[in-house]
Amino acid sequence: MNAARTSFPSAGDLVAPHVNTLSKYLTRAAVQDARSRFGLGQVEWQVLTLLGVFQPISIRELTFHALLDPAQVSRAVSALAERGFVSRRQSARDRREAEITLTANGLSLHADLTIAAIERNKILLEGFSGDEIRALIGTLDLLLERAKGLSEGNST
Repeated sequence: MNAARTSFPSAGDLVAPHVNTLSKYLTRAAVQDARSRFGLGQVEWQVLTLLGVFQPISIRELTFHALLDPAQVSRAVSALAERGFVSRRQSARDRREAEITLTANGLSLHADLTIAAIERNKILLEGFSGDEIRALIGTLDLLLERAKGLSEGNST
């Protein structure tokens, strides 16, 4: 019998379920807050958050970053445009695509969402020292790099 098969870690020792569950709880808290305070759905919240980082951006690029279906992203962009939070204009790089950007109202809403995220982050990290937080972030960054390598087919 293969030696690796006889020494399975317990399920509690696997990193992915812990990180996945943490991500889902944090997303749920952010979406609940965005829904109750600003009337945003999950995809709208995600699009607004990503636009604050990547604008101007095409629907195709936004879909890539959001890891969502293009139709979902397109509907969210349309809803946000109707509410005056985003604008679309023809891309200078590719005339077949539109570039999406935040309007002044969208930038203000993004700032509010960022402040709410910072508040949730403070609650999450309450009781940790600065050194512990830096170590945690460093460990997470290392895990992100390794996971990225795994997803790209690199096992090193």
